[in-house]
Formats: sequence, structure tokens, C-alpha cells
Amino acid sequence: MAVRVEEKSNGVIVLTLVGQGEPNHLDTEALLDLAETVKTLANQSGMRALVVTAQGANFCGGRIGKKGLTRASDVAEDLNAILKVNAAFAALPVPTILAVEGLALGWGFGMSAQADYVVAAENARFALPEMSHGMPPLIVLSYLFRFVSYKRGFELSLSSREVSAADAEGYGIVTSVVPPGAALAEALRVADFVAAQDPMSITLLRKFGREAAGLSDPQRSEYAVSLMSVLLAERAQKAHG
Repeated sequence: MAVRVEEKSNGVIVLTLVGQGEPNHLDTEALLDLAETVKTLANQSGMRALVVTAQGANFCGGRIGKKGLTRASDVAEDLNAILKVNAAFAALPVPTILAVEGLALGWGFGMSAQADYVVAAENARFALPEMSHGMPPLIVLSYLFRFVSYKRGFELSLSSREVSAADAEGYGIVTSVVPPGAALAEALRVADFVAAQDPMSITLLRKFGREAAGLSDPQRSEYAVSLMSVLLAERAQKAHG
């Protein structure tokens, strides 16, 4: 299992990412497992808030895709795991609150951008490293510009540089910054506050807010997958001679 689920008595659910190695990488199967877990939680009555944290020192070092895929359709299927987990989180009736310590790279960065509330430790670092590997982060870009300016998002994607939690807060990716080791406790405090509110009001707040921010349209992400699948397949074909 790529995730652990803990249910609190007040309707708060804590989901812990369990990835590979110290960076806490998530592969395709882990993302699909995560998507199914979140879909199951969405149908669970009594849930009031979802807190997402991670095992170990890092939130997520990014996604590890399948290697050597030479057909665009196979690459697209692999990339669609990202869309499935993103869609599962988007369909939740309650807010998603992230507790980020250490690295949040690639998919971890994207998850931070999409979440409703992000608590980051002062030592957290955020980055889109894809361009350093010759691949534009198109799936993240399909929604990133709803949160940060085009020029800043373009620069972060182009440079692949890591940014601090304080800078990420200034860019609109992080909600609040806390001392190292305190992210989960603060995320749980926020979740407890959410759980104490009227459930229907919270659901409507999240639903309308995300629709107003343009987060309910999957077409851009699907277009990103189509572009990336062709590029990655062509690159794999050249590598295989």
C-alpha cells in the first residue's frame, strides 16, 4: 500500500503517503493506489476534512514513471495515473489540507498547488525539476497559472529551482509556514476547525471556490498528457535505436 489511513473521532481523516526511499517517490502503481483510496474515502459518510502528510522527512520527491515505453498510447496510460489521482482529490466533498515537510517535487509540488490548504515547515522546499530532465511539466502547468502569475510559473518551470516555504507562500502555493516538525500538528488544528463548521457550508465553500478558480475543467490536463505522451514515446524510440 502506498498510503496509510487513520480516522479521527471528529471526522478528520489523516492520509499518510508511503513512497520509495528517502525522497518518498511515488510510482505509477502508488498513484493508482492513492486514487482508489481517495475515491473510497469520498463515499465515506461522516468525513469532515482530509489531512495529507507523508512518512519520513520528505513529503514527496516526485513521480517515477514507467521506463522504456515507446508507444504514445502506453505513455498516455502511464501519465493518466496522475490525472486519476488529481480527479479523485478534486471530487472530495471536504477540504484537503497538506502537511509538508522537506521536499515537495514534481507531483508533490503539483499536489501542493491543488490542495485547499497547505501548511509547510520552514525547511520545506518546492520545485518542478522536469525541465532539468528535458521534459516540460505540462500537467502541473495545466492548473498552476490559476495560482501564480504566468511569468513566475514559467520561471519556476524553466529553471527547475527549489523555492523555500516562505517564497512558496508568497507565490500562493502555501497557506502558512510553521517551524520544522510542526506541519502535521498545525494541519490537524486546521482540520479540527473545519470539522467543527457546518458540513454543507464547507462543501459549498470548497465546491464554489474551486469552480470559480477554474479547477473543475480537466481538458487542459488531458491535452497536456497528449502532448507529453508523444514527446516521451519519440524519445524512447530514439533511445532504442
